[in-house]
Amino acid sequence: MTGSWYVVLEEETERYVSIDGEGHDLYRWHLARTTEVEGDRSAAEAAARELAESHLPAQIARFLNPGGRPARQIYRMPDGTLLVRLTRAYDETRFRVSVGELVSSQEEIEGRRRPESPRGLRRFFG
Repeated sequence: MTGSWYVVLEEETERYVSIDGEGHDLYRWHLARTTEVEGDRSAAEAAARELAESHLPAQIARFLNPGGRPARQIYRMPDGTLLVRLTRAYDETRFRVSVGELVSSQEEIEGRRRPESPRGLRRFFG
């Protein structure tokens, strides 16, 4: 349904890789969750603030002792996005919470299947 307001959660993921014998931490953002909110934009903004104050990504939650909680800083960015920084001992992670209005939605169309490729050497030489 278009015209609906959503809270969108993006989490940062980290992966360690070795490139040419040197270690590198690779970071990227991924869409973790979208939640439709009943009501208008202000209701969605309130739900986004609540999520920013309570969400614990699995990356940091799995190391918490019972009753423990990480340090949390919440920054409101100029576009209204909430950027959250969580720190615990030597761990740190970040996530973003945004409010968005669904303006378009399309259903998947599967289309025709591609023909299967030939087997053996014909596959390589056409």
